[in-house]
Amino acid sequence: MNLAIEDIGPCKKILKFQVPKETIESEFDKKTSEMCTNAALPGFRKGKAPRKLVEKRFGTMIKDEVKQSVVSDCYQKALEEHKLKPVGNPSFSEIKLEVGQPLNFDVTLEVWPAFDVKQYKGLSLKKKLTNVTDSDIESALLNISLKKAQLTVVKDGSIKKGDYIICDCKIEVGKNTIFEDEDVEILVEDGVEIVNTSVPDFVKKLEGVKSGKDCKVDAKILDSFENQEYRGKDAKLKLLVKEIKRLTKPDVDDDFAKTVGFGSLEDLKANIRKRMEIDKKNWAEDDLRNQIIDILIDKIKFDLPQEFVNYHTEDRAYKQQLNLLKRGVPLEDVQKQTEKILNASADSVMRELKASLILNRIAEEEKIFVTENEVEQRINDISRTYNTDSERIRKQLERQGSLSSLRSDMRESKVLNLLFKEAKMEQLA
Repeated sequence: MNLAIEDIGPCKKILKFQVPKETIESEFDKKTSEMCTNAALPGFRKGKAPRKLVEKRFGTMIKDEVKQSVVSDCYQKALEEHKLKPVGNPSFSEIKLEVGQPLNFDVTLEVWPAFDVKQYKGLSLKKKLTNVTDSDIESALLNISLKKAQLTVVKDGSIKKGDYIICDCKIEVGKNTIFEDEDVEILVEDGVEIVNTSVPDFVKKLEGVKSGKDCKVDAKILDSFENQEYRGKDAKLKLLVKEIKRLTKPDVDDDFAKTVGFGSLEDLKANIRKRMEIDKKNWAEDDLRNQIIDILIDKIKFDLPQEFVNYHTEDRAYKQQLNLLKRGVPLEDVQKQTEKILNASADSVMRELKASLILNRIAEEEKIFVTENEVEQRINDISRTYNTDSERIRKQLERQGSLSSLRSDMRESKVLNLLFKEAKMEQLA
């Protein structure tokens, strides 16, 4: 077998094979002998039919088997001898086999990149603070109290930022009233769209207005307005304020703590502090691992198989668009974001793929492996988290084809833990 290998792109090669006619003839003779042994033709006992008759009856089938056998053997030998690791499915040229003639064919394939990993220990990392401050506790208490807040009607008073108003609403463009409705609820915040119109400085224009009063403010019709004729036009928004509602937060005291399941305010604060300490510690460790990945990607340069990246980029972008549609984002808006979603997906896919390749290469260098006992322990941990049977989790992972991904994730985590322990840590102030 003669083989020429050409690079035709990043991680993309074309293998050009020429198989001598002697190899084809030998394989054809072998396959024909096997067919003679097994063939059952009318008028002859099994294995006793004349070779010429077998060739005439089964010649096409024999040639197909020879072609499949020779091509497969040549391809596998090429991968082994040249240590090629294919990505995805190879593309074979048209293969025409004729006995007595050499066989020529090409295989185009993408391969995983070959690269060296050096100086991956002793990386300089910056560890963020994980201490929980009194301000953190107060912010958490505020968020909890906001969840318990209730809307109450403001009887004597005027509109403030964050209020909800119930009003009769009218939108005019010139002398035309293009929208009119009663009892419309509007949140008094800047940037809020009011019936597909925008109002600059909306809060400033409404603050101080009392219930029962009306106001008139400048507005701009948005491109999402139903009637295309008025899109982009200047407009007047007329509001008759009928009711003002304001979120009233409960007092954060011992009684409040009891409503959320704690004996006292101090018990609630202690619980918040403990949870925040765990969250901040996990967040800081995740940040350090991301720093490790960023440093490694910056230090270790190599190309990626482009067709593989493109496929997974498009797949991820499609899933992201589908998720947006499920959340109720209009199809038109999703389509406008297509390029942005594709670019973000490409960046994400390339970062994840590079990180995975580098970490697995370091795992090979450090002889880091994941045992079946460790996999079983992880499955048990997952089953406890979801309060289900571990065998059920294993069968589900096998059914989804996710066991290899689980092992790969565990191996990468081991590598990150090693690099984390070997790193030089600088504590940020």
